[in-house]
Amino acid sequence: MSNETTTKRWTVLAGAMIIQVILGTVYAFSVFVKPLEAEFEWSRTTTQWAFSFALLTFAAVMIPAGRLQDKIGPRKVATIGGILLGVSFLLGAFLVDKSHPWTLYLTYGIIGGAGIGFAYVCPIASAVKWFPDKKGLITGLSVAGFGAGALFFAGPASILLQQPGNGGGAMGLSQVLLVALGVSKGGGFGIGWKMFFILHGVTSAVFVILGAMLLCNPPAGWKPEGWNGNAAKNRQAADIEWRDMLNTPLACMLWLTFIFGATSGLMALGQWNPLMSSILKGKTFAPEWMGTFGRFIEPIGILAIFNAFGRIFWGKVSDFIDRPRAMMIMFLAQGMAFMLLVSVETHMAVFLASAWVGLNYGGVFALFPSATADYFGTKNLGVNYGWIFTAYGVAGILGPVVGGVLYDATHQYILAFVFSGILCFIAAGCAVVVWGLARARERDIQHQSAEHAHLTEQEHAVSLKNYTTVPEPAKIVLNRECV
Repeated sequence: MSNETTTKRWTVLAGAMIIQVILGTVYAFSVFVKPLEAEFEWSRTTTQWAFSFALLTFAAVMIPAGRLQDKIGPRKVATIGGILLGVSFLLGAFLVDKSHPWTLYLTYGIIGGAGIGFAYVCPIASAVKWFPDKKGLITGLSVAGFGAGALFFAGPASILLQQPGNGGGAMGLSQVLLVALGVSKGGGFGIGWKMFFILHGVTSAVFVILGAMLLCNPPAGWKPEGWNGNAAKNRQAADIEWRDMLNTPLACMLWLTFIFGATSGLMALGQWNPLMSSILKGKTFAPEWMGTFGRFIEPIGILAIFNAFGRIFWGKVSDFIDRPRAMMIMFLAQGMAFMLLVSVETHMAVFLASAWVGLNYGGVFALFPSATADYFGTKNLGVNYGWIFTAYGVAGILGPVVGGVLYDATHQYILAFVFSGILCFIAAGCAVVVWGLARARERDIQHQSAEHAHLTEQEHAVSLKNYTTVPEPAKIVLNRECV
């Protein structure tokens, strides 16, 4: 492998992480809730629909975006995503008003969700093609930024979204920059939601497009030097189109496993902040001297950090023990964590619970794209994973809604977290089925390969025999001459 090629694939990974950090800010939607409710006197249900539309559109657009990415490459498609994401906030700043909440659903929900869908699939597909020898680890690194994006975004955004000051109290450009970098707490005022939408729209478009410029696919037939794609550990699946993929039981079980795993996570995460606040009774982990950086060691911050780290950790683990085994262990561990949450009381227990839940939830988004590449090839990974990822759209509705219904019915968090644990155990059982189906499919492929090799050998032997056979009399003459 040349130095230029080595540098190229790490450059692609850098572009992937830049894009994902920006896209991951979608998880910090809650910072918009109170400013918009205060501005327009909307109900909580009204604002939450915008987030639901964003998740649904995100998942739905992954399919056409993945198909387009497989045809024209990741750079152009990710650029489209960056433009759409930027435009969604710019339009929202001018169109959203009190009497028309549907404008928020259209701008942030549908246009913004489409932008995320277009851009999200490109870094994953491109990076996996450059690193067939490290699919799990590289997928984890590619999507780690998505898990960490909300962590870096939420704190500064909550300050800048405050009402702007007047005259000498207004924030200058340098103050905005210091707050955006997390260095300053501000002075009790911000720039308002409209100016923030404009600022975030421009920033999102610029950085996603810059990251997209670093993306590209490797040359056809390229593989890392010294890597044997036919070795047992690194065996590559044949490239399968999405129609054929959807007809396999293996794809169906992957989809169902994704639904159960993601639904349980979203059900719990949607209520994590109020649950931890009730346990801590308003106290904080962070000492005063940490200032704005204290958010990194609060329960939500800890969960976000380990959410990002879990994508890398489980991706790497799955490279060693394979994807279904990693899924099974991860979901079992997560299920037990949810069951034990009902007895969490101490600060240390809150810290460990936040870290453990974040670690396992993050792993979902590393294991499923890697498994899709393992079983159905990398050539059509964009559209193939787009179809598998529709499970997240289903989970995006079921998780928060069911969790909210259970809490409203009992006014306690116990039932929601117990139900989340049960879903995790079901997901672990589904992973066992995926493991069995994958091994059966692998045996069939090996059997077909062996049959093909045997037939080819027989044909070669027959051809060689026909070529070398000579008439019997000639053989006698030759033998006499030899004597």
